[in-house]
Amino acid sequence: MGVSGSELEALKIVGAEGGRASMQVVSRKMRIDTNYARLLCTSLAKSDYLDLLASGILALTPKGKRALEGRREESILG
Repeated sequence: MGVSGSELEALKIVGAEGGRASMQVVSRKMRIDTNYARLLCTSLAKSDYLDLLASGILALTPKGKRALEGRREESILG
């Protein structure tokens, strides 16, 4: 299953933050409610695009990195 538009935006934010970010950072940068950011990030974690660490920090997984790299290649070629 692919990544939706909002999920992809959240994934890009975590990537832009060096591969680690809090849900509050995702919420603030997307200008969405923290609960909606939590829903998006939990969905990404269940699909193994992000890891949710015990500290509450989101970490990009290898699968998440590949998804972002694939999107970059599509936009370059597209």
